[in-house]
Amino acid sequence: MRALALLLFLLPGFAQPPAAPPKVKTLLVTGGVIGGHDWRIVSPLLGKALEDTGRFEVRVTEDFRGAGPETLAGYDLVVLNYYDGRDPALAWPERTRNALLEFVRSGKGLAVFHFTIAAFLDWPEFEKLCAGNWRPNQGHHSPAHTFRIDVRDRNHPVTRGLRAKLTQPDDELYANLKWQPANSYHVLATAWDDHKLYQGKAKQPTPGEGLDHPVLWTLNYGSGRVFVTALGHDGPAVKTRVFVTTFTRGAEWAATGDVTLPVPPELAEGGEPVQQEPRAVTPGKTNADPPSDAAVLFDGSSLDGWTRPDGSPTGCRIENREMVCRTGAGGAVSRAQFRSAQIHLEFQAPDMPDQKGQLKGNSGVYLQKITEIQILDSYRNPTYATGAVGAVYGQHPPLVNAARKPGEWSTYDIVYHAPVCNARGQELQPGTVTVFLNGVLVQDHAPLRFRRGMCEPGALLLQDHSGFPGAPETTMRFRNIWCRRLE
Repeated sequence: MRALALLLFLLPGFAQPPAAPPKVKTLLVTGGVIGGHDWRIVSPLLGKALEDTGRFEVRVTEDFRGAGPETLAGYDLVVLNYYDGRDPALAWPERTRNALLEFVRSGKGLAVFHFTIAAFLDWPEFEKLCAGNWRPNQGHHSPAHTFRIDVRDRNHPVTRGLRAKLTQPDDELYANLKWQPANSYHVLATAWDDHKLYQGKAKQPTPGEGLDHPVLWTLNYGSGRVFVTALGHDGPAVKTRVFVTTFTRGAEWAATGDVTLPVPPELAEGGEPVQQEPRAVTPGKTNADPPSDAAVLFDGSSLDGWTRPDGSPTGCRIENREMVCRTGAGGAVSRAQFRSAQIHLEFQAPDMPDQKGQLKGNSGVYLQKITEIQILDSYRNPTYATGAVGAVYGQHPPLVNAARKPGEWSTYDIVYHAPVCNARGQELQPGTVTVFLNGVLVQDHAPLRFRRGMCEPGALLLQDHSGFPGAPETTMRFRNIWCRRLE
């Protein structure tokens, strides 16, 4: 039957599904100075936004200075996220510049992103390629804020189907750019620059209450097409639904002259927002108990999930359903591994009245066995700021000292976001940690120093504060340890 069905499917007159259109071969040109616009963070997000549509195949170059026509051969689209910072060493030679111009003139596409319009002060033809540019005394913005976008041409392929009014949260709104003649470009959308937001500190004219300024526009260059977006200052701004939708549709139009990518229902005229039903999670009976989707690392019944750092059985023991770790037991390492996670644990430091500073009850919980959240008896025990309980050890002191007395149980609730990394294990966006100690916020989205290994899953480690001359006898206790993986 299968063979017969296949034969009928292939016979003339029997409908066959249309072949998927070939993917848009895209070269993302990035690099240059960092400044207030970190291309190392944003460019991977631009590439991801394009590839997630299934319509684009993206390759990236971080140094385009030696490029020529042969570099661009085979591509349909170039996306520019580049700023030379007026540094001659980052300028493109004439051959590279001419290669890009001829690429677009020949009928290919170009998408120009955000602060790229400030690049190449010495290249007049680049200004014609962009139509609007940030130039000395021509280009400024108020502090980043949420603003409304007004779609001016709702019949253009890029904006067709979008609502007339959109909202872009927490972004830069460029104003007072240097513009080419009005008949040389086409405005798709504008936004109102509220002059009160400058608080009288603007160095460029801000007449009246405000002005509308283009934020999305297109132009033809030779036989090619150019799409320009002034949106997208940073990582969060390029992940909004408004940015992703307009950017990917604009890029497709630049490459092909048409748009097949759909408008999300929440941005469509007359459409209803899609509200996905959240996944059900049953909370614990108390805030300390593990919810239904948590990985329980220690519940008082077994230490099978823990080892020493060398992989041998843990030297800690169970007593009264508590993990008891005495000096010399060695660090306790969870068999479970994670990257981003919500972590809960409870700990008790012993009363050591004859000691002070770091020699009182001392341990630490290491995220991925790398970043230490300090555990210390800090009750009326002065020490250096990044060594107190609640500190990211050696990096960030706690916002406040929320220590309980020694011998009392304390609680850590930790939200850890691992760094964004590329395929080579290099950091693109720093990891962060938020920590509540005994219900009190002591670390608020604190950025973390990058170390090798943070790009891969890692274990939780409870420190054995020993191994140095004069290490005091210390018995640390732990209970109710669980984590929820966030990726």
